[in-house]
Parts: sequence; structure tokens; C-alpha cells
Amino acid sequence: MTRAYTRGLLLALCLALPAGCGTSPPTHYHALSRPDDALPASGEARMLVEILPIAIPEALARSNLVLTDEAGQVTVMESERWLSPIGEDLRQILADSLWKTTRASDTYQAPVSGPAVTLPLYRLAVRLDRFAVVPGRDAVVDASWTLRRLPYGAVQGCRWAGRKPVDGHDASAAAAALSVASHQLAEQIGDSLRRAVVGQGNPCIG
Repeated sequence: MTRAYTRGLLLALCLALPAGCGTSPPTHYHALSRPDDALPASGEARMLVEILPIAIPEALARSNLVLTDEAGQVTVMESERWLSPIGEDLRQILADSLWKTTRASDTYQAPVSGPAVTLPLYRLAVRLDRFAVVPGRDAVVDASWTLRRLPYGAVQGCRWAGRKPVDGHDASAAAAALSVASHQLAEQIGDSLRRAVVGQGNPCIG
């Protein structure tokens, strides 16, 4: 059998297969953050917040986009991926949102302490409990968090679950809905921080 004949046979087999040979669906990347998130307002901080890394259950800590159908069956989309870990992206959304809405500066990577701190200082811990989407129906983001005024304040805990309709059945629509719900979560956490700072008894209730 000649080499030319062998190449011709392989080519014929590739053309006969539905997906051809050596081809795979292109990988698409999605992000929870939006372009305008990268443009935080400038100014002087009014409070300081140590935003701890987002706690995420192992089942949710995936780089792939995960879709759920109305029967509850889960599909891991191999060619649809998050650009960065969702915990890191969500934490950045939260830090940007808190700065824009409350002028709260994140001190996690630049910790401060001692009598030199004159601004209110809080520690914020967030746990992502649910992060799911049903194409064509809705996206759900469910999270709990605790706030504590440092150094000796009492711990205050809140929880929020939000739904956002999905305008389409494709992965891009699903990712966009999860992004909107994630930003709504950041707004809720910001509201609870504002209420805690002014001394409202229950910061979880507006």
C-alpha cells in the first residue's frame, strides 16, 4: 500500500465522519463581570472592608458553564467556560460595587489595624450556596454572608436568593443572566453594609 494511497484513505474517512477528523467545537469564554465594572469611581474611602475569598462548594467550583434543564438534569458544557474562577470574579464584582455605592475600600490584600485606623472597619465573609441556570427560564444565585465590625463587633448574618429571567436558550444568554443576578447580590450586600454602618438593628432588612 503506497503512502499516497494511505493519505487518500484517511482523508476519505475524515470526510465521511459527521464531525470530520481532528476538529472540536471552539471554546467560548464568559465572564460575570461587565466592562463598566472596570471603571470604579475615584475619591476618598469612607469605610474599610476586609472582603474574604468567596466560599464556594466544590460542586459549584467549575471552570465550565453548567446548565440545568427543567427536569433537573445537569449538563456540563465542555466548550463553554468561565474566563476566570467564579469565586474570584464574584469577589471582584463585590469589591467594585462596594466602592462605587458606599466608598468602601477592600483591605484584604492590604490589611490595616491598630489605633491609626480612623474609618469604620468591617470583615465580610460570603458563601455562594447556589449558582444555577435553566436556559429559557431563569438563573438563580443564592448566597449567605456575615458582617463584623472590627475589632470587637458582633457577627451579623444575612442571606439572599435572586432570580433573573434568561432571555434565550444558548450559553451566552445563560451566562448573562447569571452575571445580572451576581451584580444584584453585590447590591444586596452593599445595602446590608450601609445599614450596619448606621447602626440599624437588622442590616439584612431594608
